[in-house]
Amino acid sequence: MVLLGFLLCFVASLISFSHGVADFNQNRQGFFKGNISFEENREHSFKTSKVVVKKLIERGGNSITIMATDDSTSESVYVRLYNVDKPSTFFIPGNGTQKNVGNIVKDFSQYRDINNFYQASLPNAEGLLNGVGRVNIIKLTDDEIEGEIIIMANNAEGEQAQLSWSKFKANIQ
Repeated sequence: MVLLGFLLCFVASLISFSHGVADFNQNRQGFFKGNISFEENREHSFKTSKVVVKKLIERGGNSITIMATDDSTSESVYVRLYNVDKPSTFFIPGNGTQKNVGNIVKDFSQYRDINNFYQASLPNAEGLLNGVGRVNIIKLTDDEIEGEIIIMANNAEGEQAQLSWSKFKANIQ
């Protein structure tokens, strides 16, 4: 009985350790996770370690580009923010002279089909410009960025896609 108890404790410790190592590796290499939905589909999970963040000096200020592609689908998220100097909240498209960009791509492998691209700047089926987004950057250093993104966007046919409850962390290239 003691041997069985010891064996169960050992297995539980091993499982706990492996989850800790997985979380550590995910945080080190970066991640993007959240929920995404398209007009005809229910909300589902969007999760990837393939996050690319680039920082450029553009139009007189710092710009940040965030790109993530889901590991199990061809869905992708693309965000470009202007005048990013510190952690803050940025709105898409925003009120500045340089409009921030928020796009959701339903199937990146079908790049020639314009209906796969959902943009916060396109109108919905009723013709209303209801595409919006918000990026809350909670950590920004020269090497790393961390935050949350919400996007509501439409494609050329007026169908809507939503990215909600998303969090990301990545190294800046």
